[in-house]
Amino acid sequence: MYKIRYADINDAKILGEIHSKSWKVAYKSIVPDEILNNITPDKRQKYFEKALAEGWEEDAIIFKDEKALGLICIGKCRDEDKKDSYGEIWGIYLLPEYWNLGIGSELMSWGLNELKKRNYKKIFLWVLEGNLNARRFYEKIGFQHDGTVKEITIGKTLNEYRYVKWIP
Repeated sequence: MYKIRYADINDAKILGEIHSKSWKVAYKSIVPDEILNNITPDKRQKYFEKALAEGWEEDAIIFKDEKALGLICIGKCRDEDKKDSYGEIWGIYLLPEYWNLGIGSELMSWGLNELKKRNYKKIFLWVLEGNLNARRFYEKIGFQHDGTVKEITIGKTLNEYRYVKWIP
């Protein structure tokens, strides 16, 4: 059985660990190594401390037997072309050793339910074009690419695809 709860500033260390470990595996061969090598648990911890202290990010952690396995960040859609009635999964990350065990689906279901409680009818997320595992995961749970692509720079120019899911 899993337990999911919102994170607070005292969770910044574990959030930093999950985020950095996940990034290093998920984005290998997509994001340049010099960028990935610079992502450390300590640096990510500082990011989460600031984000949680200032209240501009909502993170939740999934646990099994008191062990943190992953995190999800949710909120209002940040895209300028969308109105306040749209929610967003800002990010979802699991420790790599827990991938493909159904934990991500559990966490995503929780996040979508939390956004539904806020009366969002559409949920968006962004995913790197080359992150095929994540894209397959999102498509499996009902997200679809809406045709929107933007360029971002993470050590090199990459394409991000916007995915959308209707919430019944």
